[in-house]
Amino acid sequence: MPYNAAMERSTDRGHEPRWQVTVRVPTRIDFAGGWSDVPAFAAREGGAVVNAAITRYVEGRARWDEGGLRLEYDLALPPDAHLGTSGAINVAWLRLTHGLIGDTPPPTELAERAFRLEKLLGEAGGKQDQYAAALGGVHLLRFSGAEASAEVEPLELPEATLRALEARCVLAYSGVSSSSGDAHERVWERYRRGEGEVGKTVRGLRDSAYAARDALLAGDLEALAEVLTENREAARRLDARLVPPRLDELFEAGHRAGALGSKACGAGGGGCLLFLCTEGRRAAVEGALSERGATLLPFAFAPRVAP
Repeated sequence: MPYNAAMERSTDRGHEPRWQVTVRVPTRIDFAGGWSDVPAFAAREGGAVVNAAITRYVEGRARWDEGGLRLEYDLALPPDAHLGTSGAINVAWLRLTHGLIGDTPPPTELAERAFRLEKLLGEAGGKQDQYAAALGGVHLLRFSGAEASAEVEPLELPEATLRALEARCVLAYSGVSSSSGDAHERVWERYRRGEGEVGKTVRGLRDSAYAARDALLAGDLEALAEVLTENREAARRLDARLVPPRLDELFEAGHRAGALGSKACGAGGGGCLLFLCTEGRRAAVEGALSERGATLLPFAFAPRVAP
């Protein structure tokens, strides 16, 4: 399972019994459709995203002892990785609190609660991160209606396709720190003002999610690589600051070394970059990125949670 929850009861000599709940929740990479999952757009025009949970986990612990309740998190990722970290942390927090009372809500309910929590905290993002963290696996997520309600389509990929993806994907941290919240504020303010290019671009991103789904189900990684690059260039059209010069430098280096497609993860502007490589060229791409100061983040795909 991509996350687990366990409750332990231990007695230390000279201390009262102590309860501990532990959880492990995956982060995600997104292949296509980002931005269209944001309710400002999805509630009006419908959104769609294809993403995959990965084994870069948020690990959380809730401890109750004589000193009271303490929550702790461990995250093996750089800051501002743009891998859905805040959504994963909120899903972990909810699983911890529910675990303390022995409750296990369905994954989709956890995802919606985590999104509502982020909204209360003033976050302006979409819903894909929370669903990836709560569901695990690879999915097409559709969002529609007044509440941008989610429809989940699990993508049952053959094991050979998953292993080929893992063998040909490179995830690298650019070293550029950026705020996804700031990017969302800029883009959605333009959308609210009725700038036609914003709506047109996000509609194209939404539609690209279906192309990504079809490519994955067909095992056509070359077609998937094209979709990644299309999403990267669509982000540039949304806001040039989403693909700053440092990211372009790394994209160009990766493609010269053998990448077929690439995009920034999440909102872009910095954080992590995803490359899909020509078969047999992964090591060369990794070397080219490392030489330019990027941090490689090996991963595998995290399996889906049973409903």
